[in-house]
Formats: sequence, C-alpha cells, structure tokens
Amino acid sequence: MSYERLQILAKPNWQKIDGHPVIDTLTLDVLRALDGFFDHIGQFKLTLPTPEDFLAWATLAGGADDLRFLSNGLSAFDAEDPTLAVIEAALSIIEAKETFCGTDSKGRPSYERSVSVPFVELPEDWQVFLQHLRVRRIGGDPSAPAPDIQDRMIQKLSQYVFVIRRDGLGEDLHQEGLTAFYGDISTRISARSGTLLRPATLRATWEELERFARLRGSYSEELGAALKMTLAMLREEELAVTQLKYEKMHGLGGPPDIIREAFALLGKTANSSSPGKRHILRNRAAALGLPAILPLRRDWDRIVFGKTLFWDRGRYRFRNFKPGKTALLDGRRTFPASIPPRMSCFIDALLLHDTDPKYLEALRQKAEQEQRPLFVHPNGMPAAKSYVSRVWAEIAGTGATISRTMMHDHFGAKGEEGLTKAMILCDQYSPNTPDHYKGVSVHQRVFNATQDDLLQEFEDLMSENLE
Repeated sequence: MSYERLQILAKPNWQKIDGHPVIDTLTLDVLRALDGFFDHIGQFKLTLPTPEDFLAWATLAGGADDLRFLSNGLSAFDAEDPTLAVIEAALSIIEAKETFCGTDSKGRPSYERSVSVPFVELPEDWQVFLQHLRVRRIGGDPSAPAPDIQDRMIQKLSQYVFVIRRDGLGEDLHQEGLTAFYGDISTRISARSGTLLRPATLRATWEELERFARLRGSYSEELGAALKMTLAMLREEELAVTQLKYEKMHGLGGPPDIIREAFALLGKTANSSSPGKRHILRNRAAALGLPAILPLRRDWDRIVFGKTLFWDRGRYRFRNFKPGKTALLDGRRTFPASIPPRMSCFIDALLLHDTDPKYLEALRQKAEQEQRPLFVHPNGMPAAKSYVSRVWAEIAGTGATISRTMMHDHFGAKGEEGLTKAMILCDQYSPNTPDHYKGVSVHQRVFNATQDDLLQEFEDLMSENLE
C-alpha cells in the first residue's frame, strides 16, 4: 500500500468507515477524488451538495476527470446513491463547455499561408536586425520599438516578402517591390469583412515599412523619401474617413451608454440553456463594459490574474502593468488602475460562471495561482489578442480603441479639467494628447456652439429691428 494511500485513509473522515470492503477496491485516483470532495464538504459546510457545488469543486480541483473519479467512488459504495445524478448534471455542464463549437480557438490541423511568409523565411540579414531590435528593447533601450510594434513590423515585412517572392522580385526593400506591394494591398479584399482593406490598415502597413527602413539606416535617401511620401498620402486618406468614425461614435453615445449595454448583456446570460453560450455572453459583456471604464488600447490580452490583475482590499487592482506601446518611455510608471466595485461583477462572472457565489474567493485565489488570462473560451483556451476589439466591432460597429476617444469626447465637453480626467483614465502623459482630441472632437463641439451663439445674436438683432 502506497504512502499517499495510507495518509488519506488515516484522516478522520476515513476512520469512520474503516474496514469497509469497498475501500480496498478503490484506485488511488478515485480515493483522491473522494478525499478531496470530503474536504470540500467540510470547508464550505455543505449538507446536500447541488450541481453548482460539484461544478465548483471540479473547477477548483481536477475538472471533469475528478468528477468521473468521484462518481465511480460513490457508486462503488452505493449504486443507487441519488448524489450520482447530481454529479452527472454538473459533469454535463463541464463536458458541454469542453466540446462547445461556438469558438474558433480549437486550432486547425493545417495552415496554408496566403498573404505572408514565416519569420524564418525573411532575408537572413533582416532576421538578425529584427532580433537585435528585440534584444535592445528587452535591455531597456527606449529607442527600440515596443514589442507589439516590433511584432507588427515583422507581420508587414512578411507580407511584403510574400508579394515580391510571388512576383519574382529581389528580396529587399526597393521601389519596384514597394510598387508591387502597394498594388497588392490596396486591392486586397479582407477575408473577414469582404471589403477592401481599411485606410488605417494601409497606413499601418506602410508605417512599419518606413520604420524598418529608417531604423536600419542602410537604404538610399530616395527610397526613404518615397516611403515617407506614400505614408503621408495614406495618412491623409485615413483622416478623410475619420469623420465617419466619430459619427459612428456619437451614435453609440458615451461611456455610460456602453456600460448600460454591457449590464444588459450580462443579464441575458440566464436566458440561455447552453453552458457554452452563457460563457460567451459573460465574456462579451465584460469585453464591452470594461473598456468603457478603463480604456486600455490593445492591452487586454496582457491582463492576467496573479500577474497583472489582483484582488486586493475589495477591488480588482492592477500591478506591474505598463501599457505596451509606451512601457519603456523615460519616467513611465506602472498603471495604478483598478476596477470600481460596481464593475467588479463583470470579472466575478468570468470566474464564477455557473457556480455559487460562495466559491468566489476560492476561485479568485485559484485564478491568481494559475495566472489565468482574463478572457478564456468555453474550452479553456485563451482568447485572441484582438478579442475585446472584435467584440466591440460586432456589437458597437467599431473597435475598442475608440473607447479612448470616447473618454476624451465625454470629459472634454467639461473643459480643461475634463481633458485632464480623460488623460488619467487613459494613462496618457504627453502634453500634446489633449490637443489631438480637441482637434478631432472637442473643437467640433466648440465650433458648433460658437455658430449657435452667432445665430442667437442674429435672432436677437432681428427681434430688436422688428420692435
């Protein structure tokens, strides 16, 4: 008999049934499951365990396998035990989520590249330079681009190489290659939207090509000037459609309207009979509501329990977190953010799912110990980096990055003090930031108000003449 088995059977719970003939027939896995649930009953003072209790125990323990071992153990003692049906109900919820097909996170058996080459197929001197950039950034060099910008640069260079290789051109940055690449991306149809690539995507692509050429410093002045000229043109085209984005934003309302919509979405989870769909509804409610109170740009995938997010003094608080784009700027502090208690229910729901709220503290501790990402799919896989922005695009019609503009628009109407509040919420420090948002939104309000004042003066003047 193993030492672990002897340890389990020496506990008071087992001493009460010492000598029962079934005990010797139990495997170690079954014995562990029974012992774990006996401890669970004592810890949470359970009398008649419900499916939610078994579900919580499985979540805190070993998942569906432990539930099966527990069921095998109880049935060995009493095949007619009514508890077995309760365990089966909990097991069906877990299995439904494990096999849920309403997510694209399951992976694919094969992947055929159609617009880019892998990093290892970039020119060798490019690979060396890009790896050197990453080392510089890790070493604290603020002149090297942030990791997410470097990732985007590699992505765009990989797309460029794909095109010039397809067209039989030399594998380096040159005017002929740039012309071919621009012709490709400016006529490419997005597989997701079925439309031409957005001006912002074209601008971001050319921005990385220009950044790479500038940082490398080995290309001709003529090529650098050509890259800058095309980039300036693409920025103007992007600005031309910016107004449409702000019109769409104003159609959404302000942050309070988004938060109200998120609470309504969270309330709909009880209406679904599918565990997987309930899980997704909770994810989407949090993905919609949290950026409306805490606009984090594209950093939501970096929010991890026990790593950057902790439960402390009655709030979910951020630690060791700096927004990726500006993390290494001189004087950059960690973001002292927290989630207001009124909004904690969104994160609580991501932890609880279908379990009883009495398990919340234990589930928080487990999430921090395992360093679980904030957003995971029903099958347990982490959500994609773009998950939050995609939810906003599907529900609100535009990506979550507009939440920062929305914050400035909401508070900017209250003057300089309001813009300062917006900068604090967005973790922005640059003195130029308020000018940008004034230029795109607040100035528009001031302009309209000034016109209204002028018309009012005209009306007053006309009234005086009539008198």
